[in-house]
Parts: sequence; structure tokens; C-alpha cells
Amino acid sequence: MFVAFSGVSSSGKNTIINEIVKRREDFKVLDRSSATTRQPRESDKVFNIYLYMSEQDFKKEIDEGKFFEYELVHGNYYGTILSQLERAKNDDTCNYIRDIDVKGMVNLRKFFGRDKIVTIFLDAPDDVLKARLKARGDSEEDIEKRLSRSVLERSYKPEFDLVVENIDMEKTIDTILNFIDCKR
Repeated sequence: MFVAFSGVSSSGKNTIINEIVKRREDFKVLDRSSATTRQPRESDKVFNIYLYMSEQDFKKEIDEGKFFEYELVHGNYYGTILSQLERAKNDDTCNYIRDIDVKGMVNLRKFFGRDKIVTIFLDAPDDVLKARLKARGDSEEDIEKRLSRSVLERSYKPEFDLVVENIDMEKTIDTILNFIDCKR
């Protein structure tokens, strides 16, 4: 099974993923399956999900067909590395988990097939998101950019198997794990 998380910026996608993997031995993060042109954040050292590259190298990999999907978000490119997804798709010994852009999720469902993927959208009220972004150290300009994109991201909610408002992390994790267990 593949569990894909999407959601608005600062909804807690990587925090929730990290906690699920800590609590459940049957899940593994699909490490180094994403690439980006943005600079690393302090939290990225914990999660280790991105391959950081220059915009020139990123565009070269686009031309070479190395991404399953990619998107220009908040002035930086983000992409999902095709070879890593193929590895996860062909590995029946493990349940993989990772985050993906809302637009990429639609194609990811087709790639894995409806019976091998669970899609989860995380959200939170704008005031909570703004506080999290400030705590993370984002500038006011970056916060406004991220919050303005949340309108687009939220428009995809009906496409997901589960939508969770992540206010209380413990409740969110319990809801998600119960849902996944029922889907198996």
C-alpha cells in the first residue's frame, strides 16, 4: 500500500508522516523521492525527503523525464522522482508513505491503481497555519504566498479518500491510522 499526503502549507504533512513511521513498523517513508530548488529548512534535516538541486539541474532532469510530476510552487520547483515511485510500486514487502502536491495526487492514484493507494488531505484554519509558518521562520511575504495558494489546494479536497483538519496531532494520527487500517 502507498499512503499519499497532500494539504495546505504548514498543515503538518511531514510531522504527521514522521509520527506515523515512528509508531508503526509497517510503514516506511519513501526517502529522497522528492527534489526541490528551494533552500533546506532546519526541519528538513530530520525528515530527509528532498534532494536539493539548482534550478538548472532541475530543468535538465525535467527534460530527461526523471520526474513523475513537478510543479513551480512559491517560486521554487518541487518534483517527485519517477524511479523512486517505481521502486515503491514494485515492492510488495512494505507500505510506503510520503507527501505530494495536490495536483500530483490525481496522477499518483492512476499510477498505483485505486486499490494500492490511500490519499489523505490535511488542513487547518488559516490562523493556525499562519502561526505555524511564523514559528517556522517564514517571512510575511512567504506566509502570504503560501496562504494564497491554499485556495487552490483546498479545491482538491473532494478528490481525496480522507480529509482531516489537523489541530490536535494525536487525534489526527488516530483518525488517519484507523482509516488506513479499515482500508486494508
